[in-house]
Amino acid sequence: MIKYAPLYATVLFAQIALGLLTPLTPILLLSHGIATFAIGIVASAYYGGTLVGSLVVPWVLMRIGHIRALVIFCVVAADATLLTRGVGAVVPWIGIRFVVGMCSIGVFTVVESWLNATARRGVRGRVFGFYMFASWTGSVVGASSLSLFKSAGSLLSLGVAAFLTALLPTTILTRVGPALPARARLSLRDLWALSPAGVVTCFTAGMSSGMFFSMFPVVMERAGIRQDGVSVAVSLSLLAGMAMQFPVGMLADRVRRVVIVRLVLAVAVAACAGLFVSHGLVWFAAFGAVYGATAGVLYGLGVGLTADRAAHEQLLGVSSGVLFAWASGACTGPLIAAAAMARLGYSGVFAMLVTLFVIALVVVMRRQPAGRMDDEVGTTLPEPT
Repeated sequence: MIKYAPLYATVLFAQIALGLLTPLTPILLLSHGIATFAIGIVASAYYGGTLVGSLVVPWVLMRIGHIRALVIFCVVAADATLLTRGVGAVVPWIGIRFVVGMCSIGVFTVVESWLNATARRGVRGRVFGFYMFASWTGSVVGASSLSLFKSAGSLLSLGVAAFLTALLPTTILTRVGPALPARARLSLRDLWALSPAGVVTCFTAGMSSGMFFSMFPVVMERAGIRQDGVSVAVSLSLLAGMAMQFPVGMLADRVRRVVIVRLVLAVAVAACAGLFVSHGLVWFAAFGAVYGATAGVLYGLGVGLTADRAAHEQLLGVSSGVLFAWASGACTGPLIAAAAMARLGYSGVFAMLVTLFVIALVVVMRRQPAGRMDDEVGTTLPEPT
């Protein structure tokens, strides 16, 4: 795992910036009197950027390589964050968050394709467990910064600094990236053929993340909870997700991943049902932590389900494909959540999350078709060299 430390550090700092900006954005928009549905549009613009980026980034990476691509994505994200100072109109926010979304998916595509290309199957769960641990740690630190700095200018400066710092570990400590295959992308049909459960799991992870983290601060604001309380509840959900990454990663190297996914989805349904009836900070924080501990591990499990069935030359396509599935869900999640809140009240987002997880559980409960590595029968492939 030591050889991946620069990549983990890159993800850590990038997620500090994103973990800060995701809850800060709706709070800043609320301070400018922006309506809830418009906040949902701004949140969706970020995930729209991730969706477009998942299509564009593989071609960029194939042409200039991992390290130079990483530099571009981090610098442009920092520049876009600087532009948010004092902006109170919706349209500029949409453009800025779209660009940040494209750059963030660029960073993750670089790192995940690097890990997939060099990690052996027998340790992939632990490799991605550490990766997700670093990601969630950054999110916790970023979200916690809301209670440490009261000035919006200071918080935005911290986000810019974190984006710029993210490019240093990999660019300084790594001389060359992994060799790139000739094929940049897989079609959705190819990806689905590899692992329907993996695609559905990544899509569900994205949609639930888009719903929860874009609207959870708004829900608590509407429930009369102060900014410090919002920061505590969001941080606890992230902390719970962070704590579960490595244990679940180790378990996924020993137990069929699809079984773990089914269990996680079932618990997530119960957590969101609890959030639906919550009113005070204690209950929001408690059920939010259970949500983070379950929904937070879905993406890593989905990546493992898909990558385990892929040929070595398909791994860059797997990385961009599962990120596309994640971004597709994340892009539509905030809009669905905002519409549900407008129709059902502030708890509407949790009703939608319950529905989402139940549908995903029904799909994943079905037997998955055999691929190059079938979790249902336990056959394996030679590990890539």
